[in-house]
Amino acid sequence: MLKKAAIAGLAVIVIALIGLPVWAKAVLGSDAVRSAIAAQLAGKLGQPVTIGGFSASAYPRVTVNLADVTIGGPQHIRVDRLALGADLRALLSRRIEHASVQLSRARIALPLPAFATGGSSTGSAEAGPVQLVSIDEILLNDVEIVSGGRTVKGDVAIVPDAKGLTIRKITLRAADAVITATGKITDLSGPVGDLKVQASRLDFNQLLSFATDFSGGAGASTPAARSGSKATSGPGGLDLAVSLEADRALMGALALDKLSARARVTARSIVLNPIAFGIFGGKYEGSLALTPVGEGAAFRTTAKLAGIDVAEATRFAGSPGTISGRLSGRLEAAGRGADATEITRSATGSSRIDIVDGVVKNLGLVSAVVAATSMRAGAMNSLGGASKDEPFSRLGATLAIGGGSVTTSDLRFEGKNVSLAAQGAVHLLASTVDLKGNIQLSDALSQQAGRDLVRYTQDQGRVTLPATVDGPIQSPHVGIDMGSLAKRAFMNAAAEELKKKSGNDAVSKGLLGIFKR
Repeated sequence: MLKKAAIAGLAVIVIALIGLPVWAKAVLGSDAVRSAIAAQLAGKLGQPVTIGGFSASAYPRVTVNLADVTIGGPQHIRVDRLALGADLRALLSRRIEHASVQLSRARIALPLPAFATGGSSTGSAEAGPVQLVSIDEILLNDVEIVSGGRTVKGDVAIVPDAKGLTIRKITLRAADAVITATGKITDLSGPVGDLKVQASRLDFNQLLSFATDFSGGAGASTPAARSGSKATSGPGGLDLAVSLEADRALMGALALDKLSARARVTARSIVLNPIAFGIFGGKYEGSLALTPVGEGAAFRTTAKLAGIDVAEATRFAGSPGTISGRLSGRLEAAGRGADATEITRSATGSSRIDIVDGVVKNLGLVSAVVAATSMRAGAMNSLGGASKDEPFSRLGATLAIGGGSVTTSDLRFEGKNVSLAAQGAVHLLASTVDLKGNIQLSDALSQQAGRDLVRYTQDQGRVTLPATVDGPIQSPHVGIDMGSLAKRAFMNAAAEELKKKSGNDAVSKGLLGIFKR
């Protein structure tokens, strides 16, 4: 009896193995089924669908294989092979439910055509030989996405969900960049959703263009759109919240390192707040808004800066070899452009900067004082010769940014041998400087200046000279204002005489105050 049961069971298995493929091909392999699936896909997507080849298999799962599939015309989406894995129970009722869709070697050209959302096929398609009811997952292997002449390739795993989808994982590769994404799209008509993106390299200008292309036709289509009229997007349009991390990012020609941000991406802009990244060897923390403009982007930023390598920053701005040191401060600025020149020309805003432990090349403050006042030759020798490079411990200023220049009313240069308090402008595009202020020698150098020079130029016991700093940034000219110097000498000499006669320093200063007016 047991032997007969085993033989019967084996016979059932053999019949199933032989009969299931035959049954699958009989049910699914006809041209009528191909036409029905094409019509139902077109109804659900709101775009024409063509299927070049069609077959069916039973193992390891009942699968409908579609070849040479196009959606929205060959220029939009083309798929070499599309496999629909079907649920067997539902298929017995000629229904494809809980399908797994796998696309191989797909090419997607942006902008996308306008798709319907939540649509379903109607009419004869519903009454056809098979009905496409639901899809549980979509897998895209070796997909190619083309946008504005740029091509990215990768793999996609998503799960449709009502009006949106869950992104299990997207991996995209372009040139030397690898980008991965996971998250949730709650509304494909925007699209609207929340994503987590990690990238080895990210180009913000290309990302803006990609976002614009992606949303350009991705909205839900209306009946008019499905009949050929212009598509209309969903009420909110593209609106993605993105948690972003990138080893390296580009904003025009500006390179950023170790970027992390919370971003909001729309078709019009990317707003990153907060955002942090490395730049010129230092750190940027704040917010950044980018809007596509031509080949570049408009930007607005508020940030704290720390440890910026000033030599690298000035090299990027077009003035190499002018100043070194490490910069910290704050920045509020806006502008636009695709390269350093455009960004510098358009930028407006304000900043407070403090640079420490640097050198201003070819400044020559001390040598200018020596030349103007005939100080002892030993003064320069004690400084190591005739070098015009001017080292400093701190250089600080409050800056107004605009017109390719930065202006200041409170620049303060503090060096071992000399200090400078000045106001004026640095013209970044012209690479020139125009400052006016006072040079003050250190106590040590003032002692070497000679008694008369100290007497007639001193301020708080140190040699102090009115000066201008102008000319090319690479080799500025430091001039001593002899007229102002003569006035200072007169005032100091007069103060000395009045003090002698009055015996009261306060009285002499008060009297001299009348002349200063």
